[in-house]
Amino acid sequence: MKHIWTVICEKSSVDQKTNLLSMFNCLEKIILTIDKDKTPKMGELVIPANFQLVSFWTVENKGEENNLKFKIEIISPKGTLLDSFENSVNVDKKISRLRNITNIQNLKINGEEGRYKIRISQKKEEQFILVSDLPLDIEILYKTPNFLKKNENI
Repeated sequence: MKHIWTVICEKSSVDQKTNLLSMFNCLEKIILTIDKDKTPKMGELVIPANFQLVSFWTVENKGEENNLKFKIEIISPKGTLLDSFENSVNVDKKISRLRNITNIQNLKINGEEGRYKIRISQKKEEQFILVSDLPLDIEILYKTPNFLKKNENI
C-alpha cells in the first residue's frame, strides 16, 4: 500500500450512487478561547472537537490481499507525544485504491500555542515508516474575567 494524501476535516461524506467523496470544513488552524481561571494547572487541555483524517492509499500489489497497518500520533510544538493509536484495514485483492476515514474525538493538547503535528506512519515489515506529517496550528486566546475588566484602573 502506498499513502497518497491525508486531509484533516470536520466531516466527510461519500455519495452512495457515484462514490464521490466530499470533505467539509478542512482544518489547518484552530483558535481556542479559554477562561484563564478554568484552565487546568497541569497544562494538558482536551479540546472537545470531533474531526476526521481522510486518507487516500493505492494498492501496489494488486491481485494479492493486503493488510494496511498504520499509526496516528499527535505531537506538540516542542515534540512531545500527546496521543497515539494504531489501526489496521484488510484490503481485498480486487481493490486497487482505498480511502480511509479515521474519526478523532477530543484532541489532547499540552496548553501551548503553536504548530502541532499529526503524524501518520505505515507499518512495513515490523517497523513504522512515516508517510505523512500534517500541521495543525493551535492559537489560544485567554479571556479575562468580567470583574477585572470593570476594575482595570485599580
